[in-house]
Amino acid sequence: MTKLLTIDTSSKNASISFSENGNMINNEIWTSENNHSIELSNNVLNLLSQNNIEINDLDYISVSLGPGGFTAIRVGISFAIGLSKFSNIKILGIPTFEIEFEKTNSLDDRNIIALIPAGFNAYCWKSRKNIHLRNVDGIFNSEDFGDLFEKNNFFCGENLEELSKKYKDYSFNNNQIRQPELMVNLTNRIINEKKQEKYYDLIPIYSRLPNITKKKELK
Repeated sequence: MTKLLTIDTSSKNASISFSENGNMINNEIWTSENNHSIELSNNVLNLLSQNNIEINDLDYISVSLGPGGFTAIRVGISFAIGLSKFSNIKILGIPTFEIEFEKTNSLDDRNIIALIPAGFNAYCWKSRKNIHLRNVDGIFNSEDFGDLFEKNNFFCGENLEELSKKYKDYSFNNNQIRQPELMVNLTNRIINEKKQEKYYDLIPIYSRLPNITKKKELK
């Protein structure tokens, strides 16, 4: 039986889950108070304890790679690596856009675009047509949405309330929370189709390059 722990800390809307052979056993969803590290550790330990699961009982951990919050993404990845360090647990890194596109599997092949907040009233985006590419397709300010996208697109993603109110002629997915089931279904499909090799890369995906200030030179 494949025992799977999922971890999604891409944004303030965080989640974890435990499943066996694709069947959800338990999950936890919470809104982070900007303390992903402590929240994640406590919630994972509680989840495993509630289901009488030891760390070494897990076969896989799947963790979201972003884009999303710079620190939040790194917390999730680092935590997953720490759990697997002294065991045979395999870690799969799942781009957050791929989790978002799970919401649209029942739709036809029309243009589907996922949006994830990038801070400062901006969003990063990816077309489902480019799902094979790792990085974001682009980043835009919310006021430029109408100029950038055509109305025949369908949009899924997180925190799209303001966009959907302002651009009423566009189509948005009503379910803006990434439910843990999405990650469970996607991860199990990857395992069943033996595509794990593609997802062993745990390098974070950022919406924009980290802003690192250079040290001033002494005069």
